[in-house]
Amino acid sequence: MNSDVIDVNRTNTWENLKRLPAHTQKEWLQKNFKELVKVMIAAGDNDSGIWNFIGYACINNNLYREAEIVYDELLKLAQKHHQNHGLPAYLRGIAHFLQGRFQEAYSDFKLAHQHDLQTKNFNSPSSQAIAYMEETLFPTREMIRKNQAKLIRDLNTPRVLGNIIGQNVLRTIHKWNSASPLYSRGISQGGGYFLTLKNGRGETKGIAIDPGYDFFSIFRDLGMGIADIDAIIITHDHDDHTESVEGILSLLAKHNDYNEQRKTKVLDIFGSAGVLLKFHGLLSATDPFGNREINFKLMVPGSEITEIEGASLMEKHGFTISVKPAHHTERWTNQESSVGLIVHTNIPLPGNEKLNIGITGDTRYEVGIGKEYRAVQLLLLNIGSVEKEEGKLLRQHLGMLGCINLLKEARLGKPLLAVLTEFGEEFSGRRETISHIIENWTQPMEGTRARELRVIPADVHLEIRLEDLNVRETDTKVFFPYKMIGVDESDPEILRYKFNG
Repeated sequence: MNSDVIDVNRTNTWENLKRLPAHTQKEWLQKNFKELVKVMIAAGDNDSGIWNFIGYACINNNLYREAEIVYDELLKLAQKHHQNHGLPAYLRGIAHFLQGRFQEAYSDFKLAHQHDLQTKNFNSPSSQAIAYMEETLFPTREMIRKNQAKLIRDLNTPRVLGNIIGQNVLRTIHKWNSASPLYSRGISQGGGYFLTLKNGRGETKGIAIDPGYDFFSIFRDLGMGIADIDAIIITHDHDDHTESVEGILSLLAKHNDYNEQRKTKVLDIFGSAGVLLKFHGLLSATDPFGNREINFKLMVPGSEITEIEGASLMEKHGFTISVKPAHHTERWTNQESSVGLIVHTNIPLPGNEKLNIGITGDTRYEVGIGKEYRAVQLLLLNIGSVEKEEGKLLRQHLGMLGCINLLKEARLGKPLLAVLTEFGEEFSGRRETISHIIENWTQPMEGTRARELRVIPADVHLEIRLEDLNVRETDTKVFFPYKMIGVDESDPEILRYKFNG
């Protein structure tokens, strides 16, 4: 029908408004609202039906401010003539509530309830509305307020990594590999690594490496927060190496929104081509003042990374990176664009060497890949699983034989601490044995008495002091030379590191 049939000045035609489509109703109400109010005021409170008809129509069409005006005028009329003001007060409360003006709505509902009690109307909707707000809405809002205040306190917690972990330490925050944390019914944590290094200015810097499933929850359980992370290194785009990245970046954004110093924290992120594609929408993030929050550096095999945004990495974070090849397909490129790497530090070791940390990332074994890691004294190996088919190596991971071959190419007969990581959950109760097999078969066949190479399985308890490659004993918290550390796997879920003498 045509809206001309509805005459603003003839209230008996207003019922025709119901025949209009919803969007046309709203447009008509908005266009004629001021005139409608004049007509209703002129009619006074003798015809409350026209007031409620327009009030309901406004509420139904999300015109809550207009509905508030309607019931505000009707309430004034009812109070002036000492008539029932409970219903208009209640309906004005609804209009206030739907605008998010909860305190005003609460006052309206209480006003309506007082009138209802006076008229002995004990089953009025006003009492339900008051109970809903007192028992649910207000307590929920108070909980939100407290949680927000706690979040802001947490975001402003000062750096503590120097006290909790210390300077020049590698902590494995890693348990099982790829899919295990998704389907396991046990304690199946993923994770990554956390590295602390002294930079060129003597500051302790925190570097998260491949932060996958549960990384940040484990990290927080250690007592640290977003303030303790300065850089992230990501070898490839699979979830078990990236799952916590988005959460870290979300906390970074909140930290920059709420930190009391109004100082922008910037994270330096180093990632593969797949990582760039996966997170490209987040890498241009800025704080509320337009400052950049993230610097990203692409890692391509064969490249040497010594700076980021013109700043020296050694001066800023205490390391540089040599990017190595890894034979492992990324999801976002559908190519073998994953990387391994060597983290070069300024930490002096005996013999005028500087400590180099190798990280294979996920890769299958290819002949010669171990030669890429000949310069390292500490090597993190992602085993993945054991070989499943007779006479065939794994296609995407090192496996047991790949680890042996890689280690022999890398450091045969030379001192090396190898940390075996990213086990499939089928290794539960067998991690120490598998590590021992790899260690034995990697040694030179001549059988020297002094074991130059140790292979230690990683768990969330493993902590290595980089200045001397000593490992912290789980129970006493004392560091011992890695050659004197054994592994207790009596509880298959949790490895404990102990002094072996």
